[in-house]
Amino acid sequence: MSNSGMEIFVLISTIDDGIRKVPEVLLSEEEGVRYVVSWQRTEGYKENTAKATIALAGRRDVTVATMEGRGLSRNRNHALEVAVDLLPHPLAEAIAIIADDDERLTPDAFARIREAYASRPRLDIALMRVRSSADGSYLKPYPPSPVSYANRPRCYYPCSVEMTLRLRVWHAGLRFNERFGLGSPRLCAGEEDVFLHDAVRKGLNVMVLPIDIATTDPMTTGGHVLDVKVLRSKGAVYGYEYNLPRAIIRSLREAMSLGVRHRRNPWHILRNLLYGVKYVRQ
Repeated sequence: MSNSGMEIFVLISTIDDGIRKVPEVLLSEEEGVRYVVSWQRTEGYKENTAKATIALAGRRDVTVATMEGRGLSRNRNHALEVAVDLLPHPLAEAIAIIADDDERLTPDAFARIREAYASRPRLDIALMRVRSSADGSYLKPYPPSPVSYANRPRCYYPCSVEMTLRLRVWHAGLRFNERFGLGSPRLCAGEEDVFLHDAVRKGLNVMVLPIDIATTDPMTTGGHVLDVKVLRSKGAVYGYEYNLPRAIIRSLREAMSLGVRHRRNPWHILRNLLYGVKYVRQ
């Protein structure tokens, strides 16, 4: 298959009754596009989702793969593994879109994504623009032109629904770190930062591109900056990405900044940041 016709896998991670929302994510069947639904089911969950699962079963382009337990990073890794196993051969050229059950892809998303990768043969991961489903505004101030992830603006923080990648990154050993993300034992965020940090460390080509691909609910964990688990996650990202002295300095600066902006005790904020630094470095 030529680059312009590269197969696309939309990887939808959902949990329990979230499966009911998945049919709304799907666009019309299109040649070269497949959907992998990684459906996580927690202990004690009782299925009451017949309508949704029947709708999915009627689609030839949809694969539903179940797994037990919780943890968004576990779920994402499961979806990636299923997609890789569906390839005709292990190193086949294919692109994956990281998606959630509340994401809505634009009608021309697949054409835009294929064009972006076809014109950049060395591109491994591309972060693209997503708008708010509430008011149509962009989720954040995106850079106006293509930029490498290493040179992204200071105000830019990644989120998974912006993420597309060549499935070949799986064979480079790239995975979502399962200590981070919703449903993990201690940290509720930071999985995207750590994933992309690992990608750059492995020498993969990561870019931020001014290409619109989707809308999504703007209410994310990133908006709850003073939540204990969010602060611990941020500290853990510092501890993961930097050496210990620099992680402590970043935590101090962040605690003072958040304390001033939100009129909170910076020492309480710092304790949670340093908890994350210590946890991830154990």
